[in-house]
Amino acid sequence: MRICLVSQEYPPETAWGGVGTQTWVKARSLARLGHDVHVLACSGSAQEGIRTESHDGVTVHRIQPPGYDFPVYGKPLWMLGYTWLVAKALEDLHDRHPFDVLDFPEFGGEGFAYQIDRTRWNWTPVVVQVHGPMAMFLDMMQWPQRGSRLDEFGTFVERFSLRNADAIMASGSGVADVVSSAYDIPREMIDVVHCGIDTTLFSPAPPGASLADRPTVLFVGKMVRNKGALVMAEAVLALREKYPDLRAVFIGEGLSVPEEIRDMFTAAGASESLQLLGFVPLDRLPDHYRAAHVFCAPAEFEGFGQVYAEAQSCGCPVIAGMHGGGAEAVVDGTTGFLIPANDVPAAIRALDTILGDPAVRERMSAAGIAHVRDTFAMDRYIERVVAVYDKAIARSNALAEDEREQSDWETPQSPGSRPRADG
Repeated sequence: MRICLVSQEYPPETAWGGVGTQTWVKARSLARLGHDVHVLACSGSAQEGIRTESHDGVTVHRIQPPGYDFPVYGKPLWMLGYTWLVAKALEDLHDRHPFDVLDFPEFGGEGFAYQIDRTRWNWTPVVVQVHGPMAMFLDMMQWPQRGSRLDEFGTFVERFSLRNADAIMASGSGVADVVSSAYDIPREMIDVVHCGIDTTLFSPAPPGASLADRPTVLFVGKMVRNKGALVMAEAVLALREKYPDLRAVFIGEGLSVPEEIRDMFTAAGASESLQLLGFVPLDRLPDHYRAAHVFCAPAEFEGFGQVYAEAQSCGCPVIAGMHGGGAEAVVDGTTGFLIPANDVPAAIRALDTILGDPAVRERMSAAGIAHVRDTFAMDRYIERVVAVYDKAIARSNALAEDEREQSDWETPQSPGSRPRADG
């Protein structure tokens, strides 16, 4: 099968969040099974045209994002410009590599421009991957402001992209419920496919390997308020009296949150107990998971929470938010703890339980490794992904030609000709 995964983010050049990691894992795993896998992603710098490279058997095409030809001041215009560039790139690539299926992320409607112009002339089956839709952020975090241009445009393009997909694949049941309700999509039309974990990369430490030389609590993710980084920071500072050597390690980038955390530790006279590492390449993350005594990221809401599964796969117990994907990734009391969002006392109790009893930590570590192996193993994940692709192709092929056409040209084109915007 020839597959094109469309994602702004694709490591190592552009890696800002879970969608990039999920696309990276999906692409490499599909390629290992013999599929012809292409990724259309954002470049990290200015360039002309499409830059094509090969990584781990995956053909990666990168395009220049909006904002280089002229200033782009708002996210809605950036989204509109990017989806237009995606449509143009797909047109160029389709002539060279006709794809069997296209896999778009839902956020920002990356597939919007292609889908709105999809007719019999350029028809390819479309799957939309639901990971972190704007509808979820609106409901769970009241972002963006309701009625704002970003709200109106972002939800419009997401709704169109999802409702015009041949199949929809969600990373978790909670996020599937959100988009079903927000965009009036029958719930049974959405397949839940939990993210897969590359257990050859995210693997436990070898026998005899030791943890960090001092008790270490790890956070990995975007350094924003809703991810729980500030909750972890407060909890660690509160436990320093009981655990004087306790250290907090934060991996990820953000605007104001890292500085807030730095100020908190400085005010507490605990600067030596803080490590703000910023961005860390994906292939180096496992070393940090293996060294940490506990992973703590009690997010307000997650579509799935890939970092939770990565940490467990490396043998690190997890403290996660109890809403959304946290409850689908972590077995409460067995592989870690689920706590309410923004509940610092609950975070303190959970950390104390794991840090204070090595037997609890070892039991949770072993249970987490087994849980990921049995539930999120890559072979099972890819089987479910391919099944959704097959469903999209079958549904697409079943459409009559007039259903595919839906062209809004004012005058009929001559038989056999392909319509063009320039006449």
